[in-house]
Amino acid sequence: MSRVLRNGQPDDGSFDLDFWRHVGPEGIFAAAWEMVSERRAFEGDSADEPRLQRSVLRIVSRGR
Repeated sequence: MSRVLRNGQPDDGSFDLDFWRHVGPEGIFAAAWEMVSERRAFEGDSADEPRLQRSVLRIVSRGR
């Protein structure tokens, strides 16, 4: 898909919405994963698989 904007023509964002609807969920996920991979390569991350950050919190309620 392509679009040409003339000088001064406003961009209402409709092209982007149409593009991603056309790409679909699988294409959106693939594009997101490609961005993750490129960021990791740019930062020199050599791990085989990216890891999710994990945080654990325990809340203990004490009776009055």
